[in-house]
Amino acid sequence: MKKVTPGLARMSLTRVCCALTLSLAAANVAAVNWDHVGVGYVDHFGSGAYLNLSHQLEPRWVIRADLERVSKRSVDVSEFSLGANYLTEFKLDFAPSIQTYIRGGLQHAFEDASDTGIYAGVGITDKLTPEVEWFSELSYHTIGRDYTSLAGGIAFYFSPEWAARTSVALNSGNRSNEFRLGVSYQF
Repeated sequence: MKKVTPGLARMSLTRVCCALTLSLAAANVAAVNWDHVGVGYVDHFGSGAYLNLSHQLEPRWVIRADLERVSKRSVDVSEFSLGANYLTEFKLDFAPSIQTYIRGGLQHAFEDASDTGIYAGVGITDKLTPEVEWFSELSYHTIGRDYTSLAGGIAFYFSPEWAARTSVALNSGNRSNEFRLGVSYQF
């Protein structure tokens, strides 16, 4: 039986890690598709449905709109947000393919809750492979009792047009954390 020396095992592991890193780096040539409409399930405060739209107007500007309706016992709350992302030219040294952006917009809650506020923050997104895309956002919201949100999510593309999406938002203060699971159509 051939005995594997620790040095040889480490070299093999290093080669596998390098090959994986290079293949992921090569896959990152695909650009993030900002043009999509999505629907799905949302759970925060209560559970319900969401509808969202994202469209890249020009190379640096993306508009976003979200409508969600959640219910808990006899309380129904709908929330609408309309905002924009400004795609920056800022690049991270360790991952130059990552797209950074600044985000902001308006939020309005209605039905059994009524409030209006603004949000502002930053985000990053990238494609891990042609089929998998991820994002992370940090933002401050003035709706309700003001809160900070750290969100992250992933999309898996079944085809160039269709993707399954999921995300989690960890919220501060009195705001419930949020979970989303849905599908989107890229146009």
